[in-house]
Amino acid sequence: MNTIQKPFSPNPIIKVDLLQFPTDGRFAQIPGKLVLSDNLEEDWNEENEPQHPSFPVQVTMAVSIICPSGEMVIDIDLTEYRLTDSHSVLIMPGSFVRMKHVAPGTKCIFMAISSDFIKLVGDVKTSIEFGRITREHPMHVLQPDELEESISIYQALKKKLTQKDYQYKETVAKAYLQILQSNVFQAFSQGQGQKGEERPISRKEELFMQFMATVKEHYINHRNITFYADQLCVSPKYLSSVVHAVSGKYATELISQYVILEAKALLRSEGISIKDVSNKLHFANQSFFAKFFKQHTGYTPKEYKEL
Repeated sequence: MNTIQKPFSPNPIIKVDLLQFPTDGRFAQIPGKLVLSDNLEEDWNEENEPQHPSFPVQVTMAVSIICPSGEMVIDIDLTEYRLTDSHSVLIMPGSFVRMKHVAPGTKCIFMAISSDFIKLVGDVKTSIEFGRITREHPMHVLQPDELEESISIYQALKKKLTQKDYQYKETVAKAYLQILQSNVFQAFSQGQGQKGEERPISRKEELFMQFMATVKEHYINHRNITFYADQLCVSPKYLSSVVHAVSGKYATELISQYVILEAKALLRSEGISIKDVSNKLHFANQSFFAKFFKQHTGYTPKEYKEL
């Protein structure tokens, strides 16, 4: 399976986006929107095994990995997951990822999709809950028929993307991805006891989605809700009430979650001091960062770094 060719550096956290993938034919793709890669038909060769960075990177797109056979060990948001035969993971945009181990001969499918390339299916509240649960439980075991169908759809999509002079790649890609997404939502909705009917997005849900997108872009520099309210042209009080009504969480809580997640990833990276982390996350001083970190995790930065 192909890998990103851009060199990685452990300091600071690297953000990986779709524009970093080469467009020279090594990947089946719609540049900036969708990237596919696999090694399903390759004979295993130790010299051709992909090399992965040993430190966390942050993905700005959704990533789906299917492991039909073999073994992979991957950290997602600092939690370790072991993928074996028929396992899959769905990694949400903004997540921190580190590939820790790929066993020789492992077969896998990799799909990276920009967050705005396809429309979410179903009820928006269901989508939000799905995103929350997926962040907490990103791994799923595919049943034999699910695995077979997923591989078949993936291969059909890849064939279209590599078909020379085909004019409707985006249309076909969205259709195939919608099928895959609908299957995931169907399983999720059944598990939640929901019917999954689609309804129009409300103004409050739209504002919440805009808020989350803005947080993902600015959380390192801005932790005050007034900044986000100004960006979205609403009052801080109204934004707070909307975020809580839609998600059940407070806006400051969601902002802090992203800050803490990046802090944890940085603290676990080699060669980065606590002072470096404090500076990168734009805290007034190291003492204030330590207080903030302990308040949200129960550990001091030093204690967490030594875990």
